[in-house]
Amino acid sequence: MANVLNAIVADVSKSLGHAPKPISIILQTQGVLSNGFVQMGPRRSEFYTIPGQEFDAQDWLNSLAVHELRHVVQFDKLAPNLNAPLFEELKLALFGINLPPWFFEGDAVGIETILTQAGRGRQPAFEMVLRANELSGNHYSYSKNYFGSLKSYTPGYYPLGYFMTTKIRRDFGPKILDQVLERIKRFPVRPYNFSSSLKKYSGKGTHRLYQETMKEIDSLWRIQSNETKPTVYTSLQQEDNKIPTTYLFPFSTEDGGIICFKGSKAETPSIIYIKNKKEEKLIKIGYQTEPNLNYAAQKVVWDEYRADQRFEQRSFNVICLYNLQTKKYQQLTHKSRLFSPALSSDGKKIVAVKVSTENIFNLVEIDTETGEEIKSYPNPSNYTLQTPQFNKTGNQIIVTAVNNLGKTLLLYNSDDASFVQLLPQERQIISRPTFYKNQIIYKAHYNGIDNIYAFDLDTKKISQLSAAQFGAFHPSVNEEQQVLLFNDYQPKGYNIASIDLKAANAFQLTEHTNTFVNYFEPLIKQENDSNIFKQTPEKIFETSAYREIDHLFYVHSLRLINEDNTNTDDFNFGFDLASDNKLNTVSSALGYRYNNALNKSEYRARIIYQKFYPQISVNYENRARLSYAEVTNGTIKTIVPFQWRENYTSLNVNIPFFANRLNKSFNSGINVETYYTNRYQLTLRPTNFSTQINFPLQYQVFAGFNSQTSPRDLAPKWGQNFRLSYEHLPFDKNLNGNNLVFKSQFYFPGLMMNHSLQASFNSQNNDGVYNFNTDISRANGYANMAPLQKLYNTLLLDYRFPIAYPDLELGPLAYIKRIKGGFFADFENIGNGKGLRSYGAELRADMNLLRFYLPNFDLGGKIIIPNESSTKNPIFELGLNFSF
Repeated sequence: MANVLNAIVADVSKSLGHAPKPISIILQTQGVLSNGFVQMGPRRSEFYTIPGQEFDAQDWLNSLAVHELRHVVQFDKLAPNLNAPLFEELKLALFGINLPPWFFEGDAVGIETILTQAGRGRQPAFEMVLRANELSGNHYSYSKNYFGSLKSYTPGYYPLGYFMTTKIRRDFGPKILDQVLERIKRFPVRPYNFSSSLKKYSGKGTHRLYQETMKEIDSLWRIQSNETKPTVYTSLQQEDNKIPTTYLFPFSTEDGGIICFKGSKAETPSIIYIKNKKEEKLIKIGYQTEPNLNYAAQKVVWDEYRADQRFEQRSFNVICLYNLQTKKYQQLTHKSRLFSPALSSDGKKIVAVKVSTENIFNLVEIDTETGEEIKSYPNPSNYTLQTPQFNKTGNQIIVTAVNNLGKTLLLYNSDDASFVQLLPQERQIISRPTFYKNQIIYKAHYNGIDNIYAFDLDTKKISQLSAAQFGAFHPSVNEEQQVLLFNDYQPKGYNIASIDLKAANAFQLTEHTNTFVNYFEPLIKQENDSNIFKQTPEKIFETSAYREIDHLFYVHSLRLINEDNTNTDDFNFGFDLASDNKLNTVSSALGYRYNNALNKSEYRARIIYQKFYPQISVNYENRARLSYAEVTNGTIKTIVPFQWRENYTSLNVNIPFFANRLNKSFNSGINVETYYTNRYQLTLRPTNFSTQINFPLQYQVFAGFNSQTSPRDLAPKWGQNFRLSYEHLPFDKNLNGNNLVFKSQFYFPGLMMNHSLQASFNSQNNDGVYNFNTDISRANGYANMAPLQKLYNTLLLDYRFPIAYPDLELGPLAYIKRIKGGFFADFENIGNGKGLRSYGAELRADMNLLRFYLPNFDLGGKIIIPNESSTKNPIFELGLNFSF
């Protein structure tokens, strides 16, 4: 990889006119997710080394190197002089503020396509959603295609950006991107900086570029569609015109039914059984690194992602089995790295791809009763193996194989583990091969659109079986009925379609005329190189052990902070001088914060060490505090506020635990903390108020069990979350006190789909030095109501529901995805003389503002009705929340 990066950096950076500075590359080998990223603060790039099961027709890490290195060039081109120790996060912020994700990801996809023999710009599936929408008359707005939608399938910013950045270079030459970024670099705080810079050098802004790009590729795709003469296939599943729904991996059952996955923007994925278009839900499944399912002999097998119980960068892929006869689910493997399992026809064994942490690939057979590995097949060339399948008798296995020369099919003999290569290696996204008589049926894109093909083992000829307009995928064969099932993509999702293999014209020999629109092709001449891997040096680099102690601290940024205030709805503002080492084992900061509610300055320092299982943190704060006390003046008692400052130093040890299974996740942990507090500058000294607290102990136990959410869900359908903490003073002989706090959050399904009922019960019982603590959530509007001398418990009820999905573009100002509403009722001190404190309603909207992809904004307001005899005047609140 070091040789590859050194060899390609000049070509990858040439069209942006800037050579990047060296950057740390970290290879993550312990996980099962295929990914990569570049980050500032700390400056590094991480490559997740394991390739996907339907990845491109070249070496995964080579492709990743081109794409991620282009991002490094983009960062350094835009802000070359913003570096550690103060400005790496500022560099990241300027990158995010000035460059829309469609630009920097589209540009990187274009480079990976132009400079190699593969790349996503050569794949029909990459552009399929956009192509299907355009050819079906769904000419969505720029914002909808860019930001996404909760009611329609949209391409996202990768394909959109690829076409738009390619359009820029096609029309205005190789220097245009360099010129645009150079202008942004000179003045990085200009409003709508990218669009105005693009307009200066091309005469058109972002919106006009989008319209012209869509018009051009729509025209090219219509020509392609006329050449391919697509077939219209009848859907075998129930069609719902309201919510786009996807049905994946259809398999025929012995009784004439169909087993498949079902999922939509409103529902999480589940395995269903279909017969006569009537659906029966069998089992909800969990997160998959890539969709995968197989069926045989009344059994369904699939793989699922499993997170490590502690470390995010370590994960596993396990095999799961569901028996249709017994209705029982079983996880066959644990802490495994197994992918794309497929059943033998008798259901007694499974073939899967096994990948070691060193990226060694093997086919293995697994017993379906015990989950034990019973056989392993050799892979002497260490091809990346993908999506294997048994033949009917179980004595042969067909599998896709990939290396930097392209993809092919390998046919294994299970008796002696020998194999033969069926096809010459080529730049085709060959996947999901399966057997039918003397044919191998698989997906490829010979005609420029993903379709189903058959390779005759006797004649070595290839026939085209499907002629889908947008794409055909995931073939499966019922050999007894001689019927092929497959997925036919349409704008509202993947449908289930079939082909009668007994028909006279089912197997059509074809010359594979490629109609794919090579939109990138004019850019190859701009780069003068279409394969930067043809000559890679083989230098041997000297290696040495990494000494973590030499790299514990990496001060990189002066970070602005914006935090919730514990006293009011205001926010605290300030900054941290942040340090994070590049392996994420040590994080530290020095900071200043302005307490906006109390108009006071605050100071803090912290360090977190998390290499081992316990997470250990030390925290110091000099802060302002507020509480309330009862003051007696004669016979009159009043509740008055008082303030103080305190030095607070804490030591915290946290032991987290996480697990996921099917569509449920479980997180829990134990937290132990001690601290020293010194209080001073009191505006009032209530009775029994202590100015010094010496090393109390706080114990926390937390647990959460929640179901997976769909894109439309406002909260988990089911969830139970608890946190119990207890604090006392075993080491301080001069003070006494106990503080017991219980917090909970429950989620229940609402009356309709994607509605949510939430209930939060919280209580606290404190005395002694903790008598003035308020550690639980309060009722809505409490700051504008008569204060309580002491808060014992709260019950907060909240019903939320979506109202509409307008996908409304308000010019460059806002894009509104969803409008949602809710009702609430809040109780305080139930059983202690109070009860209902407030109730009301809220109306909110999820949106993107000023054409920024992030943050996501939640804007709205609520009306709060106090339940008090003294006043019934409503309280109106406006709120703007955001998340990244």
